[in-house]
Amino acid sequence: MSKIAVLFAGQGAQYQGMGRSFYELEDVRPFYETANEILGYELEDLIFTENSLLNQTQYTQPAILVTSIGIYETLKKVTNLKPQVVAGFSLGEYTALYASGVFNFEQIVNLVKRRAEAMEVCAKNVPGKMCAILGLDRHTLQKICSLVTEEIGLVAIANYNCPGQLVIGGMIDAVDEASQRALNTGAKRVVPLNVSGGFHTGLMENAAWDIYRYVQTIPHNTPEVPIIMNATSDYLDIKDLQKVMKLQIESSVYFEDSINRIRQDGVTKFIEIGPGNVLSGFVKKILRDAEVVSINTLEDLEKVKAWI
Repeated sequence: MSKIAVLFAGQGAQYQGMGRSFYELEDVRPFYETANEILGYELEDLIFTENSLLNQTQYTQPAILVTSIGIYETLKKVTNLKPQVVAGFSLGEYTALYASGVFNFEQIVNLVKRRAEAMEVCAKNVPGKMCAILGLDRHTLQKICSLVTEEIGLVAIANYNCPGQLVIGGMIDAVDEASQRALNTGAKRVVPLNVSGGFHTGLMENAAWDIYRYVQTIPHNTPEVPIIMNATSDYLDIKDLQKVMKLQIESSVYFEDSINRIRQDGVTKFIEIGPGNVLSGFVKKILRDAEVVSINTLEDLEKVKAWI
């Protein structure tokens, strides 16, 4: 039987109306109701009506979390899925922590609420930006970032997405300079990202410490399902939870490395859960022979039932 990894989407994948067909299910609705009580606002208003709030970090992250959990719980019920490993991209790692059994639903909603608010504050206090760099290798871009950091200000590789696609983040002038040097050095294209700050860099240090302290106050469990962490591209050792969750906010997302690590253990099938199918595209570029499917709607779920 094929080994299966479940991957959870991150911020940026959100869209109006996401997860609607799952929300209509009787078993999924209570997740939204519980989250609404914790968050102090109605996720339904945020996700299913036209408004701009869905793209603000403090609202985006809880919305994607609850949407993804609704899909995952439905998938488990319908297929009796037992993945060999779970992982997530940035925010998606929190959904993975829930799926692995480290935190329960109420804990993970509170955690993501805290994370989103802390990151939003950091972004306002320390202006930053992010750009995707296409067609340049990681070693060349690392050198560029190091030089620009010495000369102008902080810039670093924030996301190692897949071969030929990296994302840099940091101070605005530094990111602009590093982007120009990347183009001069052979990058095919630079794409500014529509985000409010320099996420997954040292600019998020205050938010990282806030989560570090907060995690100290929450009970947690040893993972029932192994989970690969963004900051280490390796399995979580539960005694390192607090340290790794701090790192996750202020250092790089090693997604390409994480997928390669998962493949080392014989995983051949990947299921992406959450809005969009960005991670599926990354996986196909990292592992040409991987079988990948993404779940956004109930129709997708029917395809997966046969595929599993």
